[in-house]
Amino acid sequence: MIHFAEPQWFLLLPMLALLGWRIRRLALFRPLRAACMVLFVLALTDPQIRQTPQGLDLWVLVDRSDSAADAISQSGKEWENLLQASQGPAHRLVFVDFASAPVLRETGTAFEPSTKSSALGLALNFALSSRDPSRPTKLLALTDGQSTDEFAGIEDRLRAAGVPLDIRLIPPAPGEDYRIGQISAPTRIAPGQHFLLEAPVFGTKDGSIPYEVLCDGTRVGGGETALHGGRGVVRLSARLEAPGARRYEIRILPAQDSRPGNNASGHWVEVQSSGSVLLVTAYPDDPVATALEASGMTVEVITDPSRLHPGFLAGPRAVILNNIPANLLPAEFLAAMEFFVSEQGGGLLMTGGRQSFGSGGYFESPVDSLLPVSMELRQEHRKLAVAMAIVMDRSGSMGAAVDGATTKMDLANEGAARAIQLLGPADAVTVFAVDSEPHEVVPLTVIGEDALKIGSQIRRIQSTGGGIFVYRGLEAGWKELEKSGAGQRHIVLFSDAADSEEPGEYKRLLETITSEGATLSVIALGTPSDPDAALLEDIAALGKGRIFFNADASQLPALFAQETVSVARSAFLDSPVPVVDAGGWSQISPRSSNWPATVDGYNLCYARPEASVATVSGDEYMAPLTTFWQRGAGRTAAVTFPVAGRNSETFRAWEGAAPFLQTLTRWLLPGPPPPGTSLKTRFSGSDLTIDFLFDENLTGTYSVTPPRLLVAAGASGKPQNVTWQKISNGQFSATIPVPPGEWIRGVVDAGGTRIGFGPLAPGTDPEWSENAQTVQLLRATSKASGGSEIADLRDAWKSLPANTDFSLRTLLTIGLLILAIAEIAATRWTGRPA
Repeated sequence: MIHFAEPQWFLLLPMLALLGWRIRRLALFRPLRAACMVLFVLALTDPQIRQTPQGLDLWVLVDRSDSAADAISQSGKEWENLLQASQGPAHRLVFVDFASAPVLRETGTAFEPSTKSSALGLALNFALSSRDPSRPTKLLALTDGQSTDEFAGIEDRLRAAGVPLDIRLIPPAPGEDYRIGQISAPTRIAPGQHFLLEAPVFGTKDGSIPYEVLCDGTRVGGGETALHGGRGVVRLSARLEAPGARRYEIRILPAQDSRPGNNASGHWVEVQSSGSVLLVTAYPDDPVATALEASGMTVEVITDPSRLHPGFLAGPRAVILNNIPANLLPAEFLAAMEFFVSEQGGGLLMTGGRQSFGSGGYFESPVDSLLPVSMELRQEHRKLAVAMAIVMDRSGSMGAAVDGATTKMDLANEGAARAIQLLGPADAVTVFAVDSEPHEVVPLTVIGEDALKIGSQIRRIQSTGGGIFVYRGLEAGWKELEKSGAGQRHIVLFSDAADSEEPGEYKRLLETITSEGATLSVIALGTPSDPDAALLEDIAALGKGRIFFNADASQLPALFAQETVSVARSAFLDSPVPVVDAGGWSQISPRSSNWPATVDGYNLCYARPEASVATVSGDEYMAPLTTFWQRGAGRTAAVTFPVAGRNSETFRAWEGAAPFLQTLTRWLLPGPPPPGTSLKTRFSGSDLTIDFLFDENLTGTYSVTPPRLLVAAGASGKPQNVTWQKISNGQFSATIPVPPGEWIRGVVDAGGTRIGFGPLAPGTDPEWSENAQTVQLLRATSKASGGSEIADLRDAWKSLPANTDFSLRTLLTIGLLILAIAEIAATRWTGRPA
């Protein structure tokens, strides 16, 4: 439809006609001149074509985080049906689910991101970047308004793109609500120091609220707090002796609560002690602890490795792993060792035994690269041929993506292929992929020269859906394996700890397997708290093997490698062997050591090229018995013979045993922090402030070489440099955000001396915060973009962008110029107007 913006200019037409009639010499009625006059008048009237939009793209951002989960589960489907029912024929509806990350919804696709945070800002930016810019677009956020990321600057992008943002705020759950605030307590204390834990409690109704206090998950106190005027307080006096960081948690336990997610608050308390040692051992009365304590060292003995977490590395300055297998150590604790040694300057000693080094599953574990010895499999040192059956879960859960296009199945395949490469030519292998049925991938085959070919077959396994029928898979693997006459037969079951079905008569089957001298281990993807974890633990125990739990699928190749090496090599030699002085002990102690004539056995390892070797075995291998080196800022050592328990009798009878352990451990310990320095940490919300304080009279000004601050997220995070601000002559300070649900560790490098700290984490979960300012900011952003807060979701379709007008003035002007040129040319050519 055409309309004219300035129709008054049409009055020129009769005036021009009259002018042409009265003044004939103007020749205005000649065709080209008449056309020019008409186009001139039309251009002045500005004719426009009315354009009506074809339809609206409505991007609906659905909050799937924990704080909004209940409301979305109750009303989300109804809201979506309402939007679809009111959708016009030319409109398009696009759903984006978001929590820690946005995901474009696809039918049948599971929502994978963590639901412990609400990244609304990220979701808004994702929708703006993904929309079709050629179509009118509008955003609608279905959220509780409690975003855990920043979206303050998004309104500029919305306005620039012409995209309004409507919001539909999820109302709070009806009923009483109680919550606990941030715990107030010191972050660093001395051993034995008393301290106070204090936290405010808020509620919609006055009365007594029960609470409990936990330390590292164990209840240490409890009681009731009285709320007056909607507020109360919890107080508890506590005391810690053992070095390390312990996580306290206060939980309120109201009888009724509409938002239970805000009922807990946590706080890390770190016990600092110079010269302390963490001894993780298989022996309750470990003689190592006796020897070290006799020299004045503080030793914390851990015989239950399941208690360990990265916080245990905060106070001790050295860790000793005494014949404890890798699969009993929590994955986070092992992963945290790299930062503890290389960056925080801690020490690490591993001692020998049947459950240590390669025999204990430490090959390609997180501590492997820290040790001064290598545990690789050398075929010339193999004692027995091995036949291995690998039974692999290929159920639907294995198809989930881990990193981009890589799936859990891809990583498991890579792990199994890596296991084949670590076996020898004389070894045999069979592989089954299992869902509701076992599928033979590789029949029992002697590897020979075909390791790469077999690995290629394994890498083609794909997840096909369904669950894993455990019994059928184990039965198929054993039927193939029992055909082998190898000296050692072993089954590796890889399965999802949350989805292991149909165990059948597995106990009878495992009794048959072990009675034939074979063994079975389990690599479980998940955690010990998963639904089927107990089943997998029982399978490993009855199979006389190990179980590895790991929720991080990226670690699967390393777990397969650890298990293969621990099975496939006779890594512990239990015959007495002479001890030969290799000369390296002088780097640790000026006093020469009168070594024992023999030790009763040792773990066969190989010294790394840069390592210093103090003693070697006097057999054909000349293998290292005592080895040490510098690793980053820290030091590590390996004593490959047992120092406690079985096969340690000769060493313990040696008069130099205690001095040897004392001297080696003292060498591992880093020096004390510079005098006159202190480190303080504090949280404001989820922002951590770190202050390094120093006395210039004792330390100098650090003006030439300022202290360096490194932080790492989680157990295996990469160290990142953080820029300080010099607040005063005696203070450096830095503030960094800690993402929701995460914790960090760090270290201050002050003149070559390392001062470690952490783990540290925000005490309260920002996902469950009730920040009115965040809601106000969201409303202001919506208004600034041209949107609004709506109660009836059908209103989301009502603000279709207005009709737009396309002006023809430019086209008419171009036409007028062309006709004018043509008329001038014709007049000059013929000598009279055209």
